[in-house]
Amino acid sequence: MSKIEVHEGDLAARPGRPQSLTAEQAGNSTVVIGLELLKAIARMGRPVALSEIARTMNMSASRTHRYLSSLCQAGFVRKVSDTGRYDIGLATFELGRAAISRIDSMKAARHIMEDLTRDTGLVSYLCVWGSNGPTVIRNEMGDVQTAVRVREGSNLSMLTATGQIFLAHMPENETLSILLRDVEEWNAMSGVEAVTPAQVLKSAMRAKATMLARSTGMRNPTWTAFSSPVFDDGNFVMALTLIGVSKLFDTRMNGAVATRLQSVALRMSATSMGT
Repeated sequence: MSKIEVHEGDLAARPGRPQSLTAEQAGNSTVVIGLELLKAIARMGRPVALSEIARTMNMSASRTHRYLSSLCQAGFVRKVSDTGRYDIGLATFELGRAAISRIDSMKAARHIMEDLTRDTGLVSYLCVWGSNGPTVIRNEMGDVQTAVRVREGSNLSMLTATGQIFLAHMPENETLSILLRDVEEWNAMSGVEAVTPAQVLKSAMRAKATMLARSTGMRNPTWTAFSSPVFDDGNFVMALTLIGVSKLFDTRMNGAVATRLQSVALRMSATSMGT
């Protein structure tokens, strides 16, 4: 391997700097680095210490701190007062919600989900892939009188019906690390026979063939969820899920609820393609 010489005054001699920048890259580097730093914090999925952020970004602590201070002032990052760690701020959520609200398929989804919840008596929600796994971007509670609550912005396990849909339709290199994490967490807290990643992937492959996944007892032992994929121009974009108390609705894979969910997901896919 050839040795790279760094001379005094070179940009590469300063921690975190690329070895060379074009004029265009130099003009945009501050914005780009700030956005990459924000994405790095989001991917970590928890409040993070300055030293860990700096190490992840391959930057000095002092330089990382300057970027974090600017992002905090803008509201995209917040400093957790009791620990001094950094986490994503409210401005990030506001920006994400605004972006989602401008997607035509999301506008149509509101009315479709209202009808689905009213007709089935179940809670419905939409998930997209986020830095920490499947992320709820919209829920519809309707007038359903149930203890089931799914918050927008919450992350779901890859072992759930929703998670299986993402495993079925996304590249393994994007989902595997989240799957391994969720399997480890589930086995540590469940107190039942251990689940393996291979078992979850096998269920996901069945879900891909049938366009439907089912899970029972993941968030609560009395709940059952069904999930189905939604596509945009042939590309998988999100999962539509129904969840409710198991004894109060038809939980068969070929039952009325499962069939209705599949048809609604297909309708949403057609809507997103403008057909």
